[in-house]
Amino acid sequence: MNKLACLSLVLTLLVLASCDDDPKTNNNVNNVNNVNNVNNVNNVNNTNNVNNVNNTNNAVCGDGVLSGAEVCDGVELGGATCVTQGFEAGELACETSCLAFDVSGCTGEPGPYGFTIRTPQTHSVDCDGTLTDFADADHVCTFDYDGVVGTVYFQATPTECEVLFSELPLYTTVAWISVDGVVTALTSPVYDFGGNHHNDSFDFTQDGTMVRYYHSSFGWGWRACQPMDCLQVLDGQGTILVDGCTADRTQPIVCRPVLEDGTFADLIDDFEKCAGDPNAK
Repeated sequence: MNKLACLSLVLTLLVLASCDDDPKTNNNVNNVNNVNNVNNVNNVNNTNNVNNVNNTNNAVCGDGVLSGAEVCDGVELGGATCVTQGFEAGELACETSCLAFDVSGCTGEPGPYGFTIRTPQTHSVDCDGTLTDFADADHVCTFDYDGVVGTVYFQATPTECEVLFSELPLYTTVAWISVDGVVTALTSPVYDFGGNHHNDSFDFTQDGTMVRYYHSSFGWGWRACQPMDCLQVLDGQGTILVDGCTADRTQPIVCRPVLEDGTFADLIDDFEKCAGDPNAK
């Protein structure tokens, strides 16, 4: 065998050896994305794998941790009680599906729309070293969007303060929606006082849709003159996707503040544009 033939044989053997792409070899340089690789998309630590036990996108009912669309998980009820579900007392539990509460252990009759409406209180909040009194800003509102019709109740409790020309309350908010007599907690509820003009708003997530209750009419000095009256739909960055709060008020809702005695006015749409609204006719 001449030198050229020997050299050709050696090169052939080297090429064959480099092509050993064994899918089960953890040390294979070409195996970074291999289905059996330790860094595989099926790895138990992979955040995208639907079969991954630690997957952030995969709610596991029964693990005692609220995630995904779960409203509860075992004994983890997310702060909900029989009272927050519209009953007088009792022991709230979680359905085995983790998608609804088990209210069989609750006692008493639900209040209006299935809610137990609390009596608003006044709270003293520290505003830059000065105690300032703010009242709860609870509301009952209608909901009508994308084929879902129901009633929303939120409790907004002043817990902090900010000073922007004047003392303004910041709220801790919890909220529920009643649809066909079934009450469930709303996700990420936030009530905002609306600055010095008190153009307040209420944000929440319903079945994955980010919703904002706001105003469609502003009067003199760009001030709202009545409770929130319309609905907007937002994306994850807060950009408005559906604006029902234009002058045409294409997504109307009715909100009523809960009064000092725990009552509220009927949810009848008696909206009128504010005096001084440039869009008023």
